[in-house]
Amino acid sequence: MKPLHRRLFLLLILLYGLAISVFDLDYNSVFIDEAFQITMGKELLGGGPCLGCPHHTGSVMIWPVLAAIADSAGGIHAVRILNVFIGLALTVIVYATAGVLFGESLGLIAAALFICTGQTLYLMKLGTYDMIAAFFLGASFFMFVVSTKAEARWHRNAGLVFGAAALFLAAITKYILPVFVPALVLYVIFAHGFRRTLLFCVVPLVVLGALYLGFDRYAPRAQALAQVETYANIKVSLETIFDWAFRWIALVLLLAVFGAFHERHGRTAIVLIALSTPILILHLASRAEQSVNKNMIFALIFLTPAAALGVDHMAKIFSYGTKSRIVRAFFTVAVLVIFWAYGLYNLRWLERQYPDVTPVIEFFEAKGFDGMTVAFNGWDGVIYDYVFDTRYPNARFLNFFELKKTDSPRPAFAEPVDFVVCEDLFYGKMAPCSLFDPYFEDDFRLMRSFRIEHSWGMTDALIYGRR
Repeated sequence: MKPLHRRLFLLLILLYGLAISVFDLDYNSVFIDEAFQITMGKELLGGGPCLGCPHHTGSVMIWPVLAAIADSAGGIHAVRILNVFIGLALTVIVYATAGVLFGESLGLIAAALFICTGQTLYLMKLGTYDMIAAFFLGASFFMFVVSTKAEARWHRNAGLVFGAAALFLAAITKYILPVFVPALVLYVIFAHGFRRTLLFCVVPLVVLGALYLGFDRYAPRAQALAQVETYANIKVSLETIFDWAFRWIALVLLLAVFGAFHERHGRTAIVLIALSTPILILHLASRAEQSVNKNMIFALIFLTPAAALGVDHMAKIFSYGTKSRIVRAFFTVAVLVIFWAYGLYNLRWLERQYPDVTPVIEFFEAKGFDGMTVAFNGWDGVIYDYVFDTRYPNARFLNFFELKKTDSPRPAFAEPVDFVVCEDLFYGKMAPCSLFDPYFEDDFRLMRSFRIEHSWGMTDALIYGRR
């Protein structure tokens, strides 16, 4: 394939990702993590107290600040568009990584596979730190791969240093990503030997990590570790977590396994599959279901280049060894179309996994007022703090546990509360509203009842107003 044709195909792949993302940014209302991270960034940029910063499971100076800057320019749409471009940049990195390893034609297949996965397209439209963390992880692996192909010694060393710096950024952007450090360091040791790895990879990682932990005000300490522990305590059975983890990568993993039988690069495919496993092992070992579907994006960075080999190998099998480019291209496109349809199905599921709280927002747009206090049985009040920041600057959106209550002479709120919002299956699943019924049932009446449709079922939501 001519260089001009390769660039054209890559451009078409990127345009597809851009179009399918930008034209559907309103797929859901603001998600709690989006609101939380943008709010933190605003507080940091404004110089005020950042109450959520110590609890955040990633560096607050990276994504929250970038998200707040984008939000000031164009609201939640601008924040999501920022992640769209970061996702497109990561797609180019996947293309370049596979191109260095296997050639640019297979790089195009890897890029197409990556942009067609449900996780990639979904996280490109979700204004959270997952996509930028994946970008840093992908950039790190790319630099390590480049370092193995460089001829000049200083090029190899520079590739290792830049790869270590990107790996450090990935690790602090999302605190789950240090799980990849041992595997990637081992990869570098096999490629460069222990001495070079120690000097140009391990030492930079240790120095940067020590500086971050020692001097960053919001580096992970007790509050952040407690938050991580809370996520780890949300456990499901091994069978369930196995099903939840592998459903998102089943097809790409199958293609990667086919890649292991590739006549030229089969061993590299096995290495890539191995490099993808740390995040899988973490979830399977801990049985923690928190963010398992989002976290599979980190495995896809390694699996899609291996899957590109699988597509190439399957095309050879299906074409019965013919050397006709047209026949092999037909079977390659056929596999990619199946993968594309599977990715779209996963994307639509992911888009509806979180509550669309637009009805609640519309209710407060019509019935709310500045200075009101709204009580929730979940911690989703930050969504409404973000949405109504300028419209109701003096409103308070609080969890039940943040409100003063009294049991004498009868259960009641000990401070003025104007509305109560109950939703038990998602945001409020840890504290069902029935636990707090005695405190508001005598003083409030039901004002709105509606159902929120998810991919996995329905959520009943209730809004009570003071009598």
